[in-house]
Amino acid sequence: MIFLSSSSFFLPDYLTKQLGKNNYRSGQLTYGLKHHHIAALTIKEKTADFNSLNWLALNQKLGKSQASTALKLGHWYQNKSQKESNTALINTAIMWFEQAIRLDSQQAAIALAQLYFKQEKLLNAQTALRQLPATLKNNNLAENRLVLRIKIAVSEGNVTLVKQLLTSNKFKRYGDKKVHRLLADLNKYSVITNTEVLKSNGGGPISVPFEASLTCITSLQLYATNLAHLKHLDQLIKTFKEQQVLAPFICLPTPLYISKNRIDCMAQAEQAISCDETRWQSVANQVSSRHIGLMLKEGGANVHLGILYFDVEDSADVFSHELSHLLGFVDEYPLSKDHGTCQGIQQKVFAHNIAVLNKYYQGERDHVRASVLASLAWASEIKVSTPILQAVDNSTSSKKIWRLGTPIAFKERVGVYLAESCQLSSVVANATASQLSPNYSAFKPLNRRTQLRYFANEFPEEYLTLLKAKPSNYLMPSFHYNIAFALYQQGNNSRARYWLRQAAEWESEPLRKFTILSGGF
Repeated sequence: MIFLSSSSFFLPDYLTKQLGKNNYRSGQLTYGLKHHHIAALTIKEKTADFNSLNWLALNQKLGKSQASTALKLGHWYQNKSQKESNTALINTAIMWFEQAIRLDSQQAAIALAQLYFKQEKLLNAQTALRQLPATLKNNNLAENRLVLRIKIAVSEGNVTLVKQLLTSNKFKRYGDKKVHRLLADLNKYSVITNTEVLKSNGGGPISVPFEASLTCITSLQLYATNLAHLKHLDQLIKTFKEQQVLAPFICLPTPLYISKNRIDCMAQAEQAISCDETRWQSVANQVSSRHIGLMLKEGGANVHLGILYFDVEDSADVFSHELSHLLGFVDEYPLSKDHGTCQGIQQKVFAHNIAVLNKYYQGERDHVRASVLASLAWASEIKVSTPILQAVDNSTSSKKIWRLGTPIAFKERVGVYLAESCQLSSVVANATASQLSPNYSAFKPLNRRTQLRYFANEFPEEYLTLLKAKPSNYLMPSFHYNIAFALYQQGNNSRARYWLRQAAEWESEPLRKFTILSGGF
């Protein structure tokens, strides 16, 4: 009979015991590391410099069999991706969360669902949550799951499910700060209008005052389709009020939630957002503002009549630029060739900062000057000594040909300067009497670039003066006009007339009221 030492068959257990008691020789530690022994790797990881390559390599080895380490690596890569703005690292974070889930980590399922939720990948988030058992013994995890389910339901526009979850027995068991913050947000942004649901959870209605101001020219009610975007709107409004000179002229009440199921929009990167504006009928009776705005995940910012559309990436500068359109300012960069502003010489004054006029005129200087000034919203700001016409020829005739524009020598003054707005549309022709009519362009008051040319530029003091002088002359119509216009396009004339009457209620000047009622804005 041959006897063999049993210790050789139980070397891993022996090493674990020795390493665990911190009673080991260097050779044993070296052997353990060489063979990726968990206890040896754990000892080495504790002494490694945090975030070092050695620390990372050790954790990657441990994460193959330890759920807690795989979870730690998931969080580490997620934080690193945020700090470095490296989206590729997110995939590595997901990989480690999934590894931790395979090793039965319930925390990892919550963490992965939260990550997907931040990315607005709602189906992925729900799939991650479904990997958890129906009943969780850990109350903190159970609460996190329920809060996340409610937030997902809000983002999906499923208000019915939100109400069901809020009134469930599970929800009532939790009283953590996360629950109270969620209730406060649901209330603040009017996600749930049924106050009984909120009261049953100890969160009665919160009164959010409308910060009206005597300087407000218009009011703008902003909407978003999820809680993250609503909070972003709060911050955007705060930044706008702190940094932008237009802030005193626009009242901005607390942003409100709108279910994504109540809107129908085309929103893609690099393309202007457009929506079926008949859908706004569903909220019109709840809005006390002249204008409304909608922020989406992506899409090009634009103002269509009384509605502002923009995305979550737009800054306070972009926001201010778009708001200026509601107040009656027109873009000073090249507009599209088919833009309505640039289809011909203006029939009336329509904006604070842009006039679309002939480039050339013929006649006696004073008479031509008076005619041009009557077509400019900023005429009162042009000094008598500031020329706005330049002779094309040296003719002594009383009917000279004049080119419209203030000479460069007066560039610091308010005058009449070529704007880029209609350069893609206006006809370029030789300056002859027979060709005067089609030879038009957009003109502006200042010979410098403003926020209307590029959003990062300043909004000039001269434009504020124009705004204060004629605050409501060129305002966009109320958003009710958008609804009327959309209904008219669909052939529903009777409903369109109803909404035109609603839009006209916002006008105090008789001519504007008539224009709105006749659908002629």
